[in-house]
Amino acid sequence: MKPAEAAAPARSFSIYEPDQPIGELGFAEQFVVWCLRVQWRLAEDGAGRSHLVQRAFDALELPGGAAMVAELAAALMRTVGRPLSIPCPHWRVLTNDEARVLDFIAGLQHHGQAAQGRFDGSWRAAPCGASPVWAPAQRLALALTAAGLTLGNAAQPGVAFPEAMPRLLH
Repeated sequence: MKPAEAAAPARSFSIYEPDQPIGELGFAEQFVVWCLRVQWRLAEDGAGRSHLVQRAFDALELPGGAAMVAELAAALMRTVGRPLSIPCPHWRVLTNDEARVLDFIAGLQHHGQAAQGRFDGSWRAAPCGASPVWAPAQRLALALTAAGLTLGNAAQPGVAFPEAMPRLLH
């Protein structure tokens, strides 16, 4: 590697902002936020994956989706050394933590740019090399991509909103 390459700053991948209205997000983002919020309520109560979230993933023909969201929520709870700000599903704006999760997943969908994204430092590496958040986030990002739900496309011109998918009301 050339010295100039090593010194080049990493490209940051940040699309979402705290206090951004949920209604401004595309369906993929709204869906991920809703899933995380529903699952987070269950995880705080010590429950497993959400059957409501699973029915939503079943409608998208992603049978393991709820398990992926539950795994990501559990990894976030284990990894981040502070309480995360994940509100009830009816909250109308993104929290800082939700914006970070969306940036992370969007970065993974866009050629691994999440590695340089705006997210909690504890997500980057653990003593064994990779944070426990990476694997579940990668699986969820791949599954969403396979279902045609790519985060970050709502702001890009020329990307059609999936007609078969109604927006989630908050």
